[in-house]
Amino acid sequence: MGIFSLLLFIIVSYFIVTESVKPNRMVMKLVHRESVTGARVSVTPEDHIKHLTDISSARFMHLQNSIDKELSNSNFQVDVQQAIKTSMFFVNFSVGQPPVPQFTIMDTGSSLLWIQCLSCKHCSSKHTIPPIFNPALSSTFVEYSCNDPFCRHAPTGRCGYSSECLYEQVYINGAGSKGVLAKEQLTFTTPNGNTVVTRPVAFGCGYENGEQLDSIVTGVLGLGAKPTSVAIQLGSKFSYCIGDLANKNYAYNQLVLGEDADILGDPTPIETETGVYYMNLEGISVGNTQLNIEPVVFRRKGPKTGVILDSGTVFTWLADIAYRELYDEIKSLLDPQLERFWFRDFLCYHGRISEELIGFPVVTFRFEGGAELAMEAASMFYPLKDSDIYHNVFCMSVRPTTEHGVQYKDFTAIGLMAQQYYNIAYDLKEKNVYLQRIDCVLLDDYSPQ
Repeated sequence: MGIFSLLLFIIVSYFIVTESVKPNRMVMKLVHRESVTGARVSVTPEDHIKHLTDISSARFMHLQNSIDKELSNSNFQVDVQQAIKTSMFFVNFSVGQPPVPQFTIMDTGSSLLWIQCLSCKHCSSKHTIPPIFNPALSSTFVEYSCNDPFCRHAPTGRCGYSSECLYEQVYINGAGSKGVLAKEQLTFTTPNGNTVVTRPVAFGCGYENGEQLDSIVTGVLGLGAKPTSVAIQLGSKFSYCIGDLANKNYAYNQLVLGEDADILGDPTPIETETGVYYMNLEGISVGNTQLNIEPVVFRRKGPKTGVILDSGTVFTWLADIAYRELYDEIKSLLDPQLERFWFRDFLCYHGRISEELIGFPVVTFRFEGGAELAMEAASMFYPLKDSDIYHNVFCMSVRPTTEHGVQYKDFTAIGLMAQQYYNIAYDLKEKNVYLQRIDCVLLDDYSPQ
């Protein structure tokens, strides 16, 4: 199915619905990027490793740029091209009345929903499906006044000529997103075909967005911890569940917003400084072997330190001391048994994960309060795709943050490979995140009826 046909199917399907009876539970299917953009074909193992590393590295720097700019209280600056090219999942919903479909990036690292709006000075010129939102045609669109106290939460919020609340997100490369902070109702279509229409929520209606957006992406759905976050405006809870990342057609990846989000498993406290969710990682074990890592390695001690769960990056980027301990332990287990595949400082081996790593010990990240993230071989290693040119190769999906510079040696970002087959749930009132290992297809058995 081509991109045009896929998006047309999404949009047409949007309106074959019935009303939902659960306004506190908005369930959305997460769209895997490769189901829309298509998988990239790699020529050599080295090419494949480099491609995946470049994607995860770009996402890592996207996060750091976001955090750095928030801490410095300057304009919120993010490279939107990095966000689009490196984000793994997208979300469909509609804005306004009548509803206009949107196709946005899901991002727990930012705190504003913004979309392109007409009449824009600079918008992506390739948008035909879905169409660009025209606020003049929506009966539920209301602009914020710059006198409204909520205007101060907008990125660089200020007054316009007509006392409207203007926002500006300045991007690193090229023109940014500028527009009006407004209120609008959102319409979500659930996987079973029902719809949920929300009360009006704050969002950025972007009139000047540059040519940076991909032709199929209309904006960003920010789920961070600031008041402008849709997650906070629609309640105090949200959850997402990820299945097999290698299967672009896995049908049960989902995002749930609202008070009836899937809160399952064991909690661990979170801190929400600068709108980013930080966790307290206490240790890492490989099977029954507890690695020699002091918990202080993971403590947040200022900028470029601490531990986050990221909804965008594929790899896990581990603080330097912890990475060296994990690398040495994995190497000691596999080197005597398998043939190394040598590429830079990556830990790679010849063979198939399903055959060579039978019985490989579970790698467990242990958090304050008892919550755990347990990674079996398929989460700790990623396979390079089959080719007639080379034999099967797999590599460890954890990399050192010092790859981006020594200044990041105490920072850890846990990526989506580690979150496979987990439901990740945030309770923002209680300031906890809950971790539950589960096949996402089973969530209906746990959800409120």
